[in-house]
This record gives sequence, C-alpha cells and structure tokens, in this order.
Amino acid sequence: MRFFYDWGCDSPFWCGNDAARDRFGVGPIEPEELGLSAEISEQLRSLGAWHDTALDWSDPLGPSPWPLEECERFNTAVSQLLALIRTELGDEYEIISDRDL
Repeated sequence: MRFFYDWGCDSPFWCGNDAARDRFGVGPIEPEELGLSAEISEQLRSLGAWHDTALDWSDPLGPSPWPLEECERFNTAVSQLLALIRTELGDEYEIISDRDL
C-alpha cells in the first residue's frame, strides 16, 4: 500500500501492487476500507485538508504559500500519524510512504 497525499484527495492510501488493485480497485482507498479507527480516519482527512493549503490554487505552478516551518509541522504530523497507522494495521498491510523511497 502506498501512502502519499495528492491534491484534492483526503485519503493518502493508494494501491502499490496488483494484489491491492485486485482488492481495492484504482484511486484512493478510504481509511475505513482498511479497518482503521474513526479517530485515525478523521486525522487523515484533516491532514488531507491541511495538505491542500500548501498549493496556491490560483497559481498552481507558483511557489507554495507555506513557509518552511509550516512544511516541517505538516511533515512531522504525517510521520506521527503514519507510525500510529502502521501500529493499528499491524502486519496485514505494508505501508510504503513516498517519503521513504
């Protein structure tokens, strides 16, 4: 399972292999489909909304409106939540963050 946020998507889960595509299809995978708790699902959606503020939607090719500190806060929040997700899911799924590639 790949883990990354994409613009306009509130779930960061994507199929990373044929087995996942056979089970979940294409497109983002909702956290509930993975059996994640309501609390983690809500945190994921909040981070997705926060992620989308990193893009200047009126000038998508321009610089991000985020200062470096905001980017660091976001990355820390994602790393902390990803650790919780890996613990909650256990060995059932291998979660590969694009940050780890």
